[in-house]
Amino acid sequence: MAKPRDAVNNLKEYTPGKNPEGQKVVKLASNENSLGASPKALVEIKKRLKNINVYPDQYSRELSSLLATKYNVSDKNLIIGNGSDEIMQMLAAAYLSAGDEVLISRNTFSTYEFVTRLFDANPVFVDLKNYTYDLPGFAKKSGDKTKLIFLCNPNSPTGTMFSGAELDSFMANIPDNYIVVIDEAYAEYVEREDYPDSLKYVREGKNVIVLRTFSKLYGLAGLRVGYGIAKEEIIKYLKMVKLPFGVNRLAVAGAVAALDDKSFIMKSLKNNKEGKEYLYGELGTGNWKLDFQKTEANFIWIDLKQSADQVFLKLMSEGVIIRPLTSFGMPNAIRVTIGLPEQNKKFIAALKKVL
Repeated sequence: MAKPRDAVNNLKEYTPGKNPEGQKVVKLASNENSLGASPKALVEIKKRLKNINVYPDQYSRELSSLLATKYNVSDKNLIIGNGSDEIMQMLAAAYLSAGDEVLISRNTFSTYEFVTRLFDANPVFVDLKNYTYDLPGFAKKSGDKTKLIFLCNPNSPTGTMFSGAELDSFMANIPDNYIVVIDEAYAEYVEREDYPDSLKYVREGKNVIVLRTFSKLYGLAGLRVGYGIAKEEIIKYLKMVKLPFGVNRLAVAGAVAALDDKSFIMKSLKNNKEGKEYLYGELGTGNWKLDFQKTEANFIWIDLKQSADQVFLKLMSEGVIIRPLTSFGMPNAIRVTIGLPEQNKKFIAALKKVL
């Protein structure tokens, strides 16, 4: 029997949020847009169905051009991926060798560790501080072997963020030869005014790549479209390791249309803002007051102070699916997507019952 590389033997298979099996089940596990998909995207996808016999544009130039205009960069600063996860794997494939070190926070998105180990590099973990990325801690743990630094802002699963001033201080104290990967999957939901302008580092020619996605705000998680913005040199190497035709033409068409769906975007942001305020009020009052983190994303982190896996099973029996955070190293906490008003109410009623 053929044997895989040692690195493959040491990988952990990704555990997604559970999908509902019944019509009355409310899924609040995977941070999908509870309003569904952008209506403009759905219309455009139907128009393009007749062309699926033709391979897509390898570089998704139509979408790249629109994003370049949106962010005031060149289209040579853009790469489109089959989800931003694929771009993380491209980065690892292009830049990591055996023995290299990659700085990753504990209690964060697992793909950072996955791509690191896949290419025989070593993850170096930095603890969260007050449930937030500890940027000074990252700077202290960097060294001669450091190649990539993954930063998730806002962080999944805690929903917390570091500020522009904190990122400026961090960037001023790390060597120029590191590549800093700033995953901003939830950036569109941020309300704080001190959120970093990460793209300024790209415009300055720094070794920074900013990742965004169409999976959250635009409601296109099932299409898998993400993108990275970096200086031309980094994008050039990513394109060298990119698989051919990785992003299908319907996904690109949907993303192009969704970018211009201002009504849906505003409705999504309004629902998220109102939903989190409702959940804050319900979680933070009464006899069952729970610890939670105020969020800059479309989900809320809650400390149950008991087995999250057990509460997950009990909530499932009540028709509500949430994400237990055992796989994130937080066995007593859960992450709950902010849903529609009726979904939020059902979650609170079920949680009160099972607790």
